[in-house]
Amino acid sequence: MQIIEIKNFDKNLVDEVFKIHNEVFLFNDRMSFQAFENEFKQDNRYYFVAKNKSGIVGYVGAINCLDSFEIIGIGVKKNYQNKGIGGELLKSLIDKAKETNVDKIFLEVDEKNLSAQNFYKKNNFIITNVRKKYYKDSDALILMRSIL
Repeated sequence: MQIIEIKNFDKNLVDEVFKIHNEVFLFNDRMSFQAFENEFKQDNRYYFVAKNKSGIVGYVGAINCLDSFEIIGIGVKKNYQNKGIGGELLKSLIDKAKETNVDKIFLEVDEKNLSAQNFYKKNNFIITNVRKKYYKDSDALILMRSIL
């Protein structure tokens, strides 16, 4: 398994990552393809993909907001989940945060998504706030991890 930082826009790669995004995210938390594609074209975005011999199996993306990262999305194909790939992707993003002197990483997670909450708790994220009705039928927990 390789973790690769995406430095140049590649439409075919975006297509593969978008398929993973649609596989793992609830319908009401998905972006349109155009919005997803535009994320890859922004200068202040970092994307990493997990790739094996069968292709792209996971990704993580974040916005660099000067002193913090905001995770846009992290996803692993269902038949590759619970094999440490998400943790490796997150580690790559944390390493990038250290490299760019970012001291915190934030994200929102659905209050009903207990497996994601457990994943982030295991990776030293804490709940800092709640966004009421962020999702159609539930609140979002705002999670944060200190880096430095």
